[in-house]
Amino acid sequence: MKATTLLFGAMLLCVIQISAQHPLVGTWEMVSIKGINVEGEKFSLDTTSIRETKIITPTHYMLIAQDVSGDSLVFNRCYAGAVRMEGNKYFEFPLQASVQIFDNVKTDFTWKVEGDNFIQSGTFIRPDGKKIVLDAMVFRRVKSAHAYPANPAIGTWSQLSSSYTNFDGTKDSHTSETTTRFQVITPTHWMRISHRDKKFEHAMGGSYTMMGGKTYPGLDYASFPIALTGKTEMTERVKGDKLYVSGIVNSPDGKKFIWDDIFQKVKK
Repeated sequence: MKATTLLFGAMLLCVIQISAQHPLVGTWEMVSIKGINVEGEKFSLDTTSIRETKIITPTHYMLIAQDVSGDSLVFNRCYAGAVRMEGNKYFEFPLQASVQIFDNVKTDFTWKVEGDNFIQSGTFIRPDGKKIVLDAMVFRRVKSAHAYPANPAIGTWSQLSSSYTNFDGTKDSHTSETTTRFQVITPTHWMRISHRDKKFEHAMGGSYTMMGGKTYPGLDYASFPIALTGKTEMTERVKGDKLYVSGIVNSPDGKKFIWDDIFQKVKK
């Protein structure tokens, strides 16, 4: 009886925490966008020309955008950083980006949520001083069949080190001195952007499932061809402000990529 009471209490606490979240917290897919570009011309886009997925947490955000080219998706951009939400104001502070013009931009947005739609409006000023005006950027909330609110890896993480064995059997490693990897994990999705030697390396993300003490990340969008990757499984362990990840990728041709990563939690 006591165990049942404790379990019910833990579940109730999770429900309370989720319901108390800011309305913008979650994973979103862009539906349409209307605005004025840096040349002062009006523009309008929708999912027939671009696909954009954005994750917003109480402290950080990340997005990956892909251009639609026939039946294929071609990577366009990715950036990530901190967020601040004050009333109907929403600010993004990019910290890492795949394209330099998105580094250190200044934003001033308002927001509103209508049902499953999040509408973002405001200005986006690049470091070169050129301004993009967003009249209405409409996102739809991404719903997932699997959610893991008790996942200890939920949060924003910066990689400290990585050691790995490549598909060809060669071994290598790196630290944050040469490679920076910024990763966001929510109860339903994950997303990562990576730079090596101060140059954009890759971006990727998707949903995930957990079973038997292991995490199985899905690769739903990436800056590289997804078809060339294989099934991934990994174990995650959180100790203090560190996240330890051991994983393996089984490629379609039977080869394996094995790695061990250490991340540090990014504080607000």
